[in-house]
Amino acid sequence: MMIAACAVLLILAALIVGQARILARCRFWCKSCGALFSLPWTKLLFRQHVNEEWRLTCPHCGSKGWCPARRPRKGEDVR
Repeated sequence: MMIAACAVLLILAALIVGQARILARCRFWCKSCGALFSLPWTKLLFRQHVNEEWRLTCPHCGSKGWCPARRPRKGEDVR
């Protein structure tokens, strides 16, 4: 039973990290200053979100708020 619980926890951790790594390919739009920015996956773990808006702190102006995610198009450079 203990091995099964550990396996489930490892799978859940892998899914959370995987989702953060995929999200790190996106750019976010700050509604306060209008800047587009991206963040490393380590800063995107356990962030609040509703649909495609994420509660983040803008690295340009320092404003905390809901930032819409902009997914990269095929062949587009993220940074």
